[in-house]
Amino acid sequence: MPETPGDAPLAEFLREEIPRLAVLYDRFAHAIDPFDPACDLAEQTFNSELVSWYDLLPGRKPTFRDFRRHAIQLCRQHLRAGDKPPSV
Repeated sequence: MPETPGDAPLAEFLREEIPRLAVLYDRFAHAIDPFDPACDLAEQTFNSELVSWYDLLPGRKPTFRDFRRHAIQLCRQHLRAGDKPPSV
C-alpha cells in the first residue's frame, strides 16, 4: 500500500479554503497593475487568512514559510485545474 504523503493532512485541512484563497492569490500574483490598491488588499487578506489558519493547525506545525509555500502550491493547482483552453 502506498505511503500517505507528508502534506496530506495539511492539504485536507485547507481543502475547503483553497478556492477562496486561490482567488485572492490570483488577484495579487497575476495582477495586471501591481501598484493597484486592490492588489495590495488582496495580498494582505491572503496573508492574514493564512496566519489565522496557521494558528488553527492541530498537532505538529510546519514552519509558517513552509505552510505558506504549500498553500500557494495548492492555490496554483486549483487555478490550473480551472483553466479551460479556448474552443476553436
